[in-house]
Amino acid sequence: MVDKRLDGRKELIDRMRMEMLGPGSELSGLDLEHEIISGDPGQRYSVGILYPQGNIIGMEDDELDNKEGNAKEEIVSEGFSPEQDTESDNKEKIYSANDSEDSMDEYISMATKLLPSSMGFTFIAKQNLNQIVIDGKFAKYRAALVPDCKIRIDESIAEQFCVPEVFEPYFSYDKEKHILELKTKIEPKQIKYWYDQEKADDGTFKNYAYKMIELLRGKVRVPYCFETIVNFKSSDYFQSKLDIEGVDAGICGLKHKLVNGFYSYTIMFLNMAKGKPGKENLYQSEISVNTEKNPELCFCDYSDLDMIQDYTEEEASNSLLYRNHKKYGTGLGTSVNWKIDDYGKGMIYSDFFPMVEVPQMEFTVDEKYKVDSKVFSMKFLSDLDETDKEIKINYLKCLAKGYNDWINEIESVIVGMSVHHATTAKKHILNCRYCLKRIEDGINELNNNVKAWDSFQLANRAMFMQRVQIVLQSQFENVYPDNEDLGEILENMDYYQQSDKHTWRPFQLAFLLMSISSITDDAIQNKDRDIVDLIWFPTGGGKTEAYLGLTAFTIFYRKLAHLEESGGTAIIMRYTLRLLASQQFTRASTLICACELIRQESQEKRSIYPRYELGDDEISIGLWIGGSHTPNKNKDAIDCYEKLSKAINKNLEYTKEQYNKFQVLKCPWCGTKLVKDVDGKNNIVGKWGYRLKNKKHFYMCCTHEDCQFADKLPLQVVDEELYENPPTLLFATVDKFAMLPWYAEIGRFFATNTCNRTPELIIQDELHLISGPLGSMVGLYETAIDYLCCSKGIHPKIIASTATICRAKEQCSALYNRDVFQFPPQGIDEADSFFARTAKVKEKPGRIYIGLMPAGKTKAMMESRILAALLQIVKESKYDDEIKDAYWTLTTYFNSLKELGKCSTIVQNDVRDNIERMAHRNNYIRGKRIILKADELTSRVSTTELNQTLNKLEKIHYSQDNWDKKIYPVNLLLATNMISVGIDVDRLNAMVILGQPKLTSEYIQASSRVGRKYPGVVFVQYDGVRSRDRSHYEQFKSYHESFYRYVEPTGVTPFSEPARKRALHAVIISLIRHNYFETDEELRSFDKNDYDEELKELSDYVVSRMDDINSRLSYEISDNNDEVREEIDIIYEKINRLVEHANHEKIEYGNIMGFKKPDMYRILKPFGVDEEEYDSFNTMTSMRNVEAMVNVNVVVLEDEDEKNN
Repeated sequence: MVDKRLDGRKELIDRMRMEMLGPGSELSGLDLEHEIISGDPGQRYSVGILYPQGNIIGMEDDELDNKEGNAKEEIVSEGFSPEQDTESDNKEKIYSANDSEDSMDEYISMATKLLPSSMGFTFIAKQNLNQIVIDGKFAKYRAALVPDCKIRIDESIAEQFCVPEVFEPYFSYDKEKHILELKTKIEPKQIKYWYDQEKADDGTFKNYAYKMIELLRGKVRVPYCFETIVNFKSSDYFQSKLDIEGVDAGICGLKHKLVNGFYSYTIMFLNMAKGKPGKENLYQSEISVNTEKNPELCFCDYSDLDMIQDYTEEEASNSLLYRNHKKYGTGLGTSVNWKIDDYGKGMIYSDFFPMVEVPQMEFTVDEKYKVDSKVFSMKFLSDLDETDKEIKINYLKCLAKGYNDWINEIESVIVGMSVHHATTAKKHILNCRYCLKRIEDGINELNNNVKAWDSFQLANRAMFMQRVQIVLQSQFENVYPDNEDLGEILENMDYYQQSDKHTWRPFQLAFLLMSISSITDDAIQNKDRDIVDLIWFPTGGGKTEAYLGLTAFTIFYRKLAHLEESGGTAIIMRYTLRLLASQQFTRASTLICACELIRQESQEKRSIYPRYELGDDEISIGLWIGGSHTPNKNKDAIDCYEKLSKAINKNLEYTKEQYNKFQVLKCPWCGTKLVKDVDGKNNIVGKWGYRLKNKKHFYMCCTHEDCQFADKLPLQVVDEELYENPPTLLFATVDKFAMLPWYAEIGRFFATNTCNRTPELIIQDELHLISGPLGSMVGLYETAIDYLCCSKGIHPKIIASTATICRAKEQCSALYNRDVFQFPPQGIDEADSFFARTAKVKEKPGRIYIGLMPAGKTKAMMESRILAALLQIVKESKYDDEIKDAYWTLTTYFNSLKELGKCSTIVQNDVRDNIERMAHRNNYIRGKRIILKADELTSRVSTTELNQTLNKLEKIHYSQDNWDKKIYPVNLLLATNMISVGIDVDRLNAMVILGQPKLTSEYIQASSRVGRKYPGVVFVQYDGVRSRDRSHYEQFKSYHESFYRYVEPTGVTPFSEPARKRALHAVIISLIRHNYFETDEELRSFDKNDYDEELKELSDYVVSRMDDINSRLSYEISDNNDEVREEIDIIYEKINRLVEHANHEKIEYGNIMGFKKPDMYRILKPFGVDEEEYDSFNTMTSMRNVEAMVNVNVVVLEDEDEKNN
């Protein structure tokens, strides 16, 4: 099946090349090189066109033409006769140095216009060449003649096809070759007349007859090939017209001497015609330079020019890791490709349809290191397998030994490296050995610490159970409480009998082993616990599973080793986006259900599984993401629940969209729906899985009576309930921690006023998103969070994960005031870290990226053509429904909501029109794609809609059967950067990215959403207006072959003056509130002088943290300790003044909604509320939306006459 999907992807790519660049856009054509098309090629094709010189049209003009037929595809109709340059000839000319620079600059600038007239590339070499042989090819189109008009009849009708007798003088049909030919000219009115007279049957011939007339009015491709010489004997600049009759084109070249004996060579191909666009357009141009015809030439890698040795640590590392990825050229108005061996021999050529296959990762250990695959089995490592502990430990030791052998192997390679690469490689080796030591320490801890071993086995059992349940859920689509098949499986579930097929990826198990001692040894002297472990792994690699495994281990070890203090929140997971949090919450909930089921079974007297002392406290998970997405209080939850309960079939969907804020739509354990739906017969099906205890407290339960969680699910989404019963695992967005100064109850998550331990583990997913202003705010608030986490003398372990980050050391230092260790540590090549290797694309196909730069088409035109082509091509595919389904949903990625909004209009009009044209062109033989409303994954749709869209993506597939039943899968998915993280849907395999995203990290993250399971393809539409887009297109190959090295560094400055001005007071008030004056009543006893020592301790802590962070940075920061101390003192003084003004009575911290009793003073008020109240602190309620809200009233003025009318 994978092979067929590969064929399906190849068909899609080949058809797109034919549709965008040509030739081949007519499916019924016979001769690709001499194709005949039923239209103007300037309207038909969108890339790779070189226009006559002198045409100027604004880049932003979306109304280039407004003509009939292919109006949106036209540039200018071809009724104009191009003005020939009568002075041009093919004689070589000699130019001065100034002339050469000016002329080449002019020709290069022609390549950047909306109607480009030139294209070419630059490469470098060591040789000072006197001449270069250039090969090239291009095409023009002429008017069609009768002998040109031939059509291949589609196989589906070829056998029955025939020419009606009345049309035999005009047409002939070869039944063996299935070819229809036009014998003589015929007018449409003649065809209409014979059919009106019923002289011909009304079969398939009619459409083909009209098609022939269209072809006769169309164009025929005329291909040209040439070989020419660029001569540098007389000058470093050369220009010559090609000696081809009827073609006004030329070649120019520029040689430039560089440092250290290198030379750059720029070759440009020119359309030298002058006049309007039309028949002098050149299509499908390509030029190349081959060392076979230039034997003296050896191409050089651009990195050979880089003589700068004082790299930053990050740059030196990338230089080592990507040393085998070469860059041999740069395009000019086109992309550039090459096939060059290690000796610099081969060819370089222009490419208007650049394509790069980015390989996937191979998540296995090389067989030569003799690591038995059994060691990765979750079931084998759990207590479901009775193998002796010693044997299991030895398997783990074999993994460590294999890693040690790999390190020794790559260390031996260093000898042959250059000095600067060898120095960096030695640092990498040291990191690998440090990682190995921690893995070995973890294995020893498991061997010597019984509770650690039990926790490890339980974690493996929980992960195994989670995997079994996820597979079970995938076997059913929409599950309702009455599903008896599911009930039978749940009732008879025995994990001992489940297949041993669920395994760790090597890096996941290694990460768990490496982290064991960090969790079990909580002593301050344990440096490993104080290090931020950063999981840096490509998207789709399984980072989530890695830290979920550690999560399970931490939960069980806390229970087994510290049972009396194990209550409350043990782990905090933080995310930046609500969609990401919601998606990952579902995954983590399944694991928590497994952990809780293990705890429950340990209390049963007749359990078939091993029993442990895990206590009576429920192992639970809570979602803490904000009042607009989940209820803050039980009364809000009750109100939503009552609205849902009263919904009837007519208003059910609307009611769910408006009032279902409970996020969880299905049971995370068995997959049964927790909501009601309306079926195809307009009947309500399902039950609500939301409940109220004593009509006051919200909770959830599975609606399937055979589910183990039919009475209660161990998850919660209402803030009030979370504060009352802090969950074992707290899922939160980073924004939510802006609530720290506002709510005393938040201290419950940090075990304030209890005997419980503080959180053991903090996990920050998608670390790269914690940057810029948001990152600075998060880093500043982290001052208070870290203080609360360490308040009982136990430092939490911090884990972060990302696929795209640069200068992680500085970012983690600024955020967490800790050193960072990247896992897995890099070796000497980016393709191999022992735990994962770059897969061979022939064995494991990668994701294909294709670049498209429009020529003569505006951004909106190009957008509609690309979307229409991709949608219709899948519809016309010759493969079966299962293959079509893999590419049926087209994901379109936008850099802003504004651009997305424009596309919604384009879809309704232009995209449908272009689909109609394509279908008509192919005689509707394979149908026409019907486009329904586009779905969205953006911040402007509700959480309920997001969850419904995700469920639709996962559950509804394309098939003719579903289509007949009016069950429609997602056709077009419009998305912004919300899709960049956390989305893992198998059916997303085709994507269009409209414009190069601002950050490489965003580009990688977004494009990695496709092709997670099946072969994926990403089309990138570049915007010729933007120089950055053009640069990425012109360097498409080199960029995509190593785009992880181009990830931009992020900046986090938590103690900068703007950040302090915005939120330092909130941090200080958080520390005061959660340590000394929790409630409004306690606040009234605040006295700056009485608490001088306590306040000084807080000041010292903040300043000390700032000093530590600054000392870790690679650049110097001016000493502003005194300034910060003064700011903190002012905050203390201001609080003191407010309390005194209130006479230590009428004072409160403040309400997040801004409400205040007239006679009360308050410490905090939201931004923009009661600006005249100068003493209160303007305080953030979110780390993103920090500006004051401005209300705008629209006043409509009417004339008196209009008013009377």
